Amino acid sequence: MKNIPLKICGITNVKSVEVAHKNKIKSLGFASKNLNGPNTVSDKKIQSLIKECKNYKIESVLLTRYVSLDKLIEQIDFTKPKTISCSYHFSKKDLLKNKKIFRRLKIGIAINPENFDKKYIESIRKIVDVIYFDMNVYRKKSIKKYSLRKSIKQIQFIKSKNIPVYIGGGIDKKNVSKILKQISPFGLDISRSLKNQRNLISKSKLKDFLNQISVG
Repeated sequence: MKNIPLKICGITNVKSVEVAHKNKIKSLGFASKNLNGPNTVSDKKIQSLIKECKNYKIESVLLTRYVSLDKLIEQIDFTKPKTISCSYHFSKKDLLKNKKIFRRLKIGIAINPENFDKKYIESIRKIVDVIYFDMNVYRKKSIKKYSLRKSIKQIQFIKSKNIPVYIGGGIDKKNVSKILKQISPFGLDISRSLKNQRNLISKSKLKDFLNQISVG
């Protein structure tokens, strides 16, 4: 199996950053309070965790859902991530403006089976650096889960546009090998299946998962 990048998402503590570093994980995601879903943290906490990532040379990914470009710019300037993952689908014009302000920032777009839009992806494909495709759709009080079978055509369309795509949502050590064979994404975006009840990255769960894949 080829080497594949792994991003662990929903990080809320320094201990998990340290565990990630020791296991050569190169990308961690931090969920803003403006998102639906679990394990969100304040911008101040994200800023602190991103500083830890820089110490270990780990890519920091800010997950955010601001719909105001000014608010997004303010948040990026404060937290200073390496990459962003925007749940709100900003226009091509707004993304270009953001890219002009933060020249070294990598721009990612979060897509799921319900907000997938071919025309939008086509319009921003030369601007974005990565797409994070989540097979789970997070609502305020519930999670709608989609199977790979229902999502695969959408993921294939993204891949056809030569945009690196990470896939996540319900992926664990039991199904990861099958998923990689079926769709061969650029990377994997994993969260709860690698954590314990305190939302710390579990050393044993991570080890078991890494035994199923070759991580790049």
